[in-house]
Amino acid sequence: MKTSRPLLIKRILIFAVGIFVMALGVAFSVRSNLGVSPVTSLPFVLANIFGTTLGTMTIVVYLLNMLLQAVILRRDYKLINLFQIAASFAFGYFTDAAVWLVSHLPDHLIVLRILYLALGIACVALGILLYLTTKTIALPTDGTVQAIAIKGGFRLHNVKMIYDCVSTALAIAFSLIFLRNIDGIGVGTIAASIGVGRMLGVFTRFLQKPLERFLASGGAS
Repeated sequence: MKTSRPLLIKRILIFAVGIFVMALGVAFSVRSNLGVSPVTSLPFVLANIFGTTLGTMTIVVYLLNMLLQAVILRRDYKLINLFQIAASFAFGYFTDAAVWLVSHLPDHLIVLRILYLALGIACVALGILLYLTTKTIALPTDGTVQAIAIKGGFRLHNVKMIYDCVSTALAIAFSLIFLRNIDGIGVGTIAASIGVGRMLGVFTRFLQKPLERFLASGGAS
């Protein structure tokens, strides 16, 4: 069955909105200065080490994840996964744009920083729901988690938890070695590791079916 053009356009639109909302969530977590999410911790530290933007280093980490997927999956690697390259660059550019947008917000009060952290967690969860509902491609970090789970026969959520822990551990190690302090890791990192999953559950309960109905209205030919 061939996907109709209206449905394809809707999927691309929701996917793009989803990764932008995720990027906005990353930017809010950075602005909070309370600690970024585990999956953002490594690009954040590497960006500070090499003096690049967070978006640029996110692209680099995502492309490395694509290479890792190919090594893990080998003959099972599907060419459609190459579209992750476009998604990686889009998310990286969105991240830099979002960081610039929220950089104009005040952050002198702790209550504001806590608010930004909460907004960051909510935006990341909402963005994940939006882009996953399209059932197109996974972002490279999620694709790596899926590849390990499939090849190893592990539970997806267990692999995700280990992946986040490894990312955070690498971020801490690089930060201590090259920056001589722990940068970007804090209470916000712990809050995100717990809160994103919980918020995703809330958003899924109330928004997934309406989103699926919206996509289904595109039809197929």
